[in-house]
Amino acid sequence: MTSITEPHVAELATYIRDHATREELEILQALSKLRREVVWTVRGSLVRIGTSVEVCNMRPKYLNGLVGVVASTGKNRKGETFANLTLDAASSARLAKSRRGEGSTGVLEGIPLVALSPRS
Repeated sequence: MTSITEPHVAELATYIRDHATREELEILQALSKLRREVVWTVRGSLVRIGTSVEVCNMRPKYLNGLVGVVASTGKNRKGETFANLTLDAASSARLAKSRRGEGSTGVLEGIPLVALSPRS
């Protein structure tokens, strides 16, 4: 895999800032969105039952940063795969302290796989 060197990034940024047309900017935006979706899909495909994960890029945002282990997976009505997590002690306590986590059982259900990042 090749990477863009720092001088090339600076040249690209200058070109975008000073010369890019609206059409070129729209293409860049679409490519950026596609890249993000591919990264999320690949990351989600690494998640299996028993995998230690961190919640990220999730709405509501107070769930971001919670850590747990995938207890089970399933599909919602749209056919999207989700996971149910057993949270670690620190995440369970953090969730319980939030107003939204009252009565938290240490289980977080229905988290889309694309919102989970495997931890090593």
